[in-house]
This record gives sequence, C-alpha cells and structure tokens, in this order.
Amino acid sequence: MATKKTLGAATLENQLLEIIEQTQRMQSSASNNPDGATVVTAYTRNMATGLVTVSLSIPTDDVLDPTDGSIDVMATELFVD
Repeated sequence: MATKKTLGAATLENQLLEIIEQTQRMQSSASNNPDGATVVTAYTRNMATGLVTVSLSIPTDDVLDPTDGSIDVMATELFVD
C-alpha cells in the first residue's frame, strides 16, 4: 500500500492535476507498481487552450458500510512505496 501523500496545491483544480501527476509517477515505476497497473490511461493538454483531458481506469471493490449497511465503492490499492 502506498503511503498517504501531501498535496501542495491551494485549489481543488490544481490538487486534481497534482494527484494525476503523482499517479502517473507511481504507475510508471516498476518498484511502486509491481503489477503494471494503468490508472491514468490517457493524458493530453491542448497547448492552444490549455485544456487538459484525462482518462482514468480505477479498479474498485464493493464494500459494506458498517454505519448504515449501504454498499460503498472503494478503490483497490495498486501502488506500494
């Protein structure tokens, strides 16, 4: 399991970009990603508009919430430190 990361960005929008960049670094490292999982499946930036487009594939599990009995979706842990 990868350790929790601290985000340096001040806004939610910049935090999203930071999370995507951290995820790309983790998935490209064989030591952090021993199973070769791909979460960020596409990342493009339009230089004319500055618009970033991202595609993600996040493996998940259904988990029973003990507080209300509902089924929650939790991301499967893929990366290790």
